[in-house]
Amino acid sequence: MADFVFRISPNVILGPYTLARTGQIASAWGTNYMLIADPVLKEYKLIEKAVSSLEEKGISVFVFDEIPSAATSTTLEQALSLARGAHVHGVISFGGMKTASLGRAVAALYNEDHDIYEYLSGAQPYSGALPYIEIPSTGRDLCMFMDRTPVIDARNRQIKLMKTQSGICKAVIMDPNLYMYLSPNTATSMIFDAITLAVEGYVSTKSNFFSETILGKAIEMLLLALDPEQSKLVGTPSEMLVAQGGCLASMGVAVSSPGVASAISLACNARYKTSTSLVCAVLLPYIMEDASRARVDRIATIGKMLGVGSAGLSSSDCAKAAVDDIRRRLALAGIPTRLKDLSLSIDQLVPAAEDAAALDMMNYIPRAMSSDELFDLIKQAY
Repeated sequence: MADFVFRISPNVILGPYTLARTGQIASAWGTNYMLIADPVLKEYKLIEKAVSSLEEKGISVFVFDEIPSAATSTTLEQALSLARGAHVHGVISFGGMKTASLGRAVAALYNEDHDIYEYLSGAQPYSGALPYIEIPSTGRDLCMFMDRTPVIDARNRQIKLMKTQSGICKAVIMDPNLYMYLSPNTATSMIFDAITLAVEGYVSTKSNFFSETILGKAIEMLLLALDPEQSKLVGTPSEMLVAQGGCLASMGVAVSSPGVASAISLACNARYKTSTSLVCAVLLPYIMEDASRARVDRIATIGKMLGVGSAGLSSSDCAKAAVDDIRRRLALAGIPTRLKDLSLSIDQLVPAAEDAAALDMMNYIPRAMSSDELFDLIKQAY
């Protein structure tokens, strides 16, 4: 068993209206920031609120929100050029995974003087990173606590996990009120995405006592968030359960590892701009089914969390019941249950499977899979 090494970083500020504390938190690391924001947030005047909080503390800020649906290394070069020209002290990202990935990459490469494609090829950035603060608007981010960040190579639209310096992220500000602006379907798909991330970390060969504990709790909280009646019974609003469960899922997977669904979703988003959340939701029952071949006890435990396990069932029967229950929940939620429903062709999924198989996270899945075996799983989900 690998040694367990745990580093507490970054600071996590989680609670209602914490967006209003952005300026107070950021003032610890500088007075001139670049705010990388999802343009969708303009509609709800949320970017304006973040900027106001910063300016009230005497912090200069310029907003970069020219972000396409699947930002590539070209967008990264543009953002880096602007950040260097403004001589910023730090970077804040505000939005979903694409803004967080871009923000981490800008902070990591700001002081580097080599071509960015060297870092996409695996080079480690060694110069000091800029302080980076993340404000997630969707409740989950697989790289929130990792020293990696996804970047799409503009030359071939292949997804790469670029290395970053350790401790690059100084603070994560999680405001549950932000999730109230999501459409019901988007919010539900985000919850299934976070559940998928937690399940992947829970069944990973890299899991340990710490990740199992917090990922198990993450799954329980996120399942409660899916059921408004249950969240009322526990006395915690659904959006708070999403924030807490998503935070735990991201934290747990950082000391374990993401897996197959995360890899495929990143690859599909890079090549075809497909929603990572919807791809993960579609693949969730299939990765659970596949994990049952190597880690049936873990899937059986998830079955108990789902309320389908009982003392009279064998582990294999409990695992099968867990998979069936997830399929039932997806159908009830109106979430697509097939990859073909996401306007993907089977031919498009061949290079996506090859890209996914090349990611480091595939080294820690419950059983070793070649790109051909990965494509077989994709075909089942198609």
